[in-house]
Amino acid sequence: MARLLRGLARHCRADERGVSLVVAMTITLAVFAIGAIWTGLATHQFAQSGRERLGEQARDAAEAGVNAAMSQLSANAGYTGSTLAVLPRGTGEYEVTVGLPPGSTDANDTRRYIVSTGYAPAKANPQRVARQAQQQVDLISTDSFRFALLTAPGGIAGSNNLTVNGDVYSANNLVLSNQTAVSGSVTSLGSVTTSNNSTIGGDIRAAGNVTIDNASTTVLGNVYSGGNVALTGRVRGDVQAAGTITGGTVDGSRAQYSPPPPLQAQTVPTFTWDPAGYPAAQNLTGYPPSRDLTPVEFQLLWATNTAAFRGSYHIVCPAPCASTLDLNAKWTMTGDVTIASDAPITLSKEMANGAGGAALTLTVASSSAASPAIVMSNNISPPASIKIALFAPNGSVSFQNQKDFSGAVYASSMSVEQNFTLTFVPVAVIGFTWNLAASTHFVIQSRIFREVPAA
Repeated sequence: MARLLRGLARHCRADERGVSLVVAMTITLAVFAIGAIWTGLATHQFAQSGRERLGEQARDAAEAGVNAAMSQLSANAGYTGSTLAVLPRGTGEYEVTVGLPPGSTDANDTRRYIVSTGYAPAKANPQRVARQAQQQVDLISTDSFRFALLTAPGGIAGSNNLTVNGDVYSANNLVLSNQTAVSGSVTSLGSVTTSNNSTIGGDIRAAGNVTIDNASTTVLGNVYSGGNVALTGRVRGDVQAAGTITGGTVDGSRAQYSPPPPLQAQTVPTFTWDPAGYPAAQNLTGYPPSRDLTPVEFQLLWATNTAAFRGSYHIVCPAPCASTLDLNAKWTMTGDVTIASDAPITLSKEMANGAGGAALTLTVASSSAASPAIVMSNNISPPASIKIALFAPNGSVSFQNQKDFSGAVYASSMSVEQNFTLTFVPVAVIGFTWNLAASTHFVIQSRIFREVPAA
């Protein structure tokens, strides 16, 4: 019996039937457990990734609000912020407040403190993510012309062979004709269109569409568009657009559906005639700055002294002024000249430097609303020692025939015929106001920036 029991026991220990089922069930349970863990981790990571993505969008929205505020401050020192603004393509929202830096109560303080709160996907969304950016900036007023050509609120109509050695700004659409060469940047609050065989040495920035026409046209800098970009030519830098980017050759990156920072709106400065600002000794005898002249009186004075003309003169003509000043003979400047006129002005002949080659400035300011208010006709190429500042805030400036001069032109609008060359030279002259009170031109200097938690 004992031998029988021991044999039965050995048989039971050798029989492994049912073990595989137990192992299979154990492995299955382990797989399900690991799968549950992986599913939980994946769900958590997906949710975390979504929150991080919304966080980035909210941060971008806050920075967009800072950029928008700086753009507004460049033209209006009294800007105090905006209500909720929606970014394109529903990527986020922002709201901005602008005031003096904390602790400052000085009304003349040129610093501003920007607080911009960004939301993604929207402020009203219960799952929103908010980020806040705080930026302190300085408003730096300028005291001279900063663009070679500037038009506001109108635009620039150019013809063939336009050469500008400096920056160009247009508050309206800007069309650059064949063989245009701009060594600086081109900025427009409208659209920018280039034509055949043109070269832009700096950036193109436009609030609207940008069209780079012809394979022989090259932009050496970047292109930033608030609309669409259509390329036939080449861009050496990057292209960024709020809309689409099509065609052409881009050496850098293409970023479509990516709105660039808003443009800083520029306006023409203010000009005020103040006879006390001009030294009477610089004027011709008997005609001090305090003596206002009629168009007839000034025309006679100038014609009598074309061999040696100098000084500052105010020509008064009650609106609507039917007269036109015409500097229609070659004349010689023996000192700085300022002509501030209510009447339109035509410069139709050359001017020479009679001051031994010393640097001279010719300032022509017409308050006329005529089109044109200032005309440069015929072929005029004064010496580089004479800087020319043309200013027509209410009317247009027209360049006819070949021109080659140094200085700056600011006008309501501008038309340029063929073979025009302007070399920008900063011009600082009496009578122009570029300060905070005028709310015209400010350079925005960024200072402290930080991101803080937002509710």
